[in-house]
Amino acid sequence: MVRPRVVRILQLNTYADPIGGAEVYALTLTRELRQRGHVVGFFGTSPKREVDDEHLRVVRRPLYDPLLLWREPAVRLALQAFVRRLQPELIHVHNVHSLGLDVLEALGALGIPTVQSVHDFNMVCPNSWCVRGDGSVCPGGIGAQCFQHGCQKNYPFDAEVVLHALLRHRALSCIVDVSICPSRSLAERMEHHGRKGVVHIPNTIEPIAGSGTDQRQAKELLYVGRLTPEKGVDYLLQALPLIREHDPEVHLTLVAGGSPSTKVVERVRRIAGVSLFLDVPRAELGRFYSTATVCVLPSIWCENAPLVALECLAAGLPMVASHIGGLPELVEDGVTGFTFRPRDPVDLAEKTRRCLALGTEARARMSAALRERSSRFQLAPHVTRIEQLYREVVRRQHGPVAPAIALDGDLLAVLEQLTREKPGGPGELRAPDRRRVLVARLRRVARALHLPKIFPN
Repeated sequence: MVRPRVVRILQLNTYADPIGGAEVYALTLTRELRQRGHVVGFFGTSPKREVDDEHLRVVRRPLYDPLLLWREPAVRLALQAFVRRLQPELIHVHNVHSLGLDVLEALGALGIPTVQSVHDFNMVCPNSWCVRGDGSVCPGGIGAQCFQHGCQKNYPFDAEVVLHALLRHRALSCIVDVSICPSRSLAERMEHHGRKGVVHIPNTIEPIAGSGTDQRQAKELLYVGRLTPEKGVDYLLQALPLIREHDPEVHLTLVAGGSPSTKVVERVRRIAGVSLFLDVPRAELGRFYSTATVCVLPSIWCENAPLVALECLAAGLPMVASHIGGLPELVEDGVTGFTFRPRDPVDLAEKTRRCLALGTEARARMSAALRERSSRFQLAPHVTRIEQLYREVVRRQHGPVAPAIALDGDLLAVLEQLTREKPGGPGELRAPDRRRVLVARLRRVARALHLPKIFPN
């Protein structure tokens, strides 16, 4: 039997710690590829640690700093040195939303075949929501339309943020040979906006085991995730009284990820029928998945293939989810759960009551359907498919990519100065007239680069 050829691979993600689904996936893939004999290096950043080992390079930097969006020499130099040491045949890019644009230029100059796992809608939307101010789903596309539909109501941004997103999209479009999209929804959106080499490969999931003695409750709702606006928790909390009005015994457990604000935590803890758990390690989530009746995913942004939904499939836990983005691909009405209109607490309450009202046999059938669906996301076949894709890409002719984003000194200087002087930013805007001059100068540069008009007059 001929063993598959070993490949030298660099996994690249902004963050090196498992703070979200993209990071969990990238780290899991790295581990599995190493177990199959491949030489895999991982490059990322962290606000807490600096690591410089043979196969792991972590650069210590803030989670997000707008001053680093344009030029980040510490990360660029560290990446170039790590590549020289690792000598990868292929680079697998994950989330790079907040890395400096000069890092992406350096990546293209390496001339190494590159694939990207696109973990959210950031490649077609500057704030990843792909939702307009009125809540309707946006077709995507980075440019003037980002200011024409009230999109800033969802998540504030300005022209510099949109320009950064547009330039990052252009850079990656030239660098990346194949874009892996976990949902068909995102794959179609990427192709619509001109990305070549798009493939739909569902993400993988490792089941999180419960204690083995857990009993599923009859009236226990579960939410797992960040307590941030895009996740729609406010609409779940608005729906809860409508649900408890019919049955006061219904209880909601929130397992909060990230670092929710004190104000949000205090508000949640004052609501009747709600329990809040903070800082729960992922390995301990199994006890929540195995005791809940229904998991609610009330997202109001375009989800791609959220990790929580895959974990529910593996746990046989029915879901009530927003009908948005890639969620309907995972939650089939009446089969694996129910979907509801995003931002509609009344519809959310009605679909949740319907799920809670299922009889014992119906719940058993739904749990069996969920576990059957989870077989499509098994780890071993997924990694085998990724290996095949790697080998296909490595065989292609490749060379250094000329900078597609023209990061000349004039453009960088203006962008960096604007960022420093932005109201509410790192510096103070002491000279509005000077800022207007800078914006006018930047507008001229953008026109010279044939960029869509995104800086308002």
